[in-house]
Amino acid sequence: MFEEFIRHLEDRGVSPKTIISYQGSWKRFVAWLQSIHPGEQVHAEYATQKDMADFKRYLLVAGGRNGKPASPATNQLTFVHLNATFRFFAEMGYLPDNPVGRIKKPPRARRLPKWLSRNEQNALLREVRNQASKRDHAIVLTFLRLGLRVHELCDLQLTDLTLSERKGTAYIRGKGDKDRELPVNAELRAALQGYLNERDSDSPYVFVSKRSSKCSERGIQHIIEKYRDRTKIKHLSCHCLRHTFGHDLLAAGNDLQKVAMLMGHYKEDGTPNIEMTMIYTTPGTDDLEAAVESISWT
Repeated sequence: MFEEFIRHLEDRGVSPKTIISYQGSWKRFVAWLQSIHPGEQVHAEYATQKDMADFKRYLLVAGGRNGKPASPATNQLTFVHLNATFRFFAEMGYLPDNPVGRIKKPPRARRLPKWLSRNEQNALLREVRNQASKRDHAIVLTFLRLGLRVHELCDLQLTDLTLSERKGTAYIRGKGDKDRELPVNAELRAALQGYLNERDSDSPYVFVSKRSSKCSERGIQHIIEKYRDRTKIKHLSCHCLRHTFGHDLLAAGNDLQKVAMLMGHYKEDGTPNIEMTMIYTTPGTDDLEAAVESISWT
């Protein structure tokens, strides 16, 4: 039954990384169920509402590493996955109902996205320029000016870019195969063109390494981690750079619908997911300082 559910996700075009996450949640639940029924043959697909309630309590008390509580994010995601899985079983007629549906979900993790202040962005770009790497400069600016996810940056191909002196566009294949076309500003056009002019590779992908015709996600993360160590910006990461793009767009006065489209935040029906984009409205330290300064008489 679970393998059929996985095939269902694949048929819907769900990304491999998301499918792996579903499989991880299922394995976590099956392992727990087997641990409380040692020596018995366990059929997790026929779990009851009580099983789900007991599993929830387990996660909250000892479901993490070393017998500690699992994180709120893990708890929330696990139950989202299990709810979707058992809802599928019920819709297919394998079960009379969804045993997860009536269970109150674990408390949602408080999402506090990290982004770079203007001074931190400047410090990062200054360090990248100091290293004289046109590739690294183009990678960092692509994150900051297009807000790409790591896999989107790795998958970016030369044919996805249209660059000219006056305008530029980037065609991005996002999560759930939802495409978006992003304008490329002059600063990023110059960085990309400078890198591509000196790049010695016939790879169809934009970003390449010395050993491969396509940068891996881990390779890109390693590059950003290198600059985190050099700049001492502790929260610097690929996702932090993406968050910076979203926050800066809103701080510049752009409306939520535009930002959602630029970030690739979409609902299942293809409409912009405004709620997801709302996380970037949370003020940072710079925003709070600016608010206080705004009422100063001096």
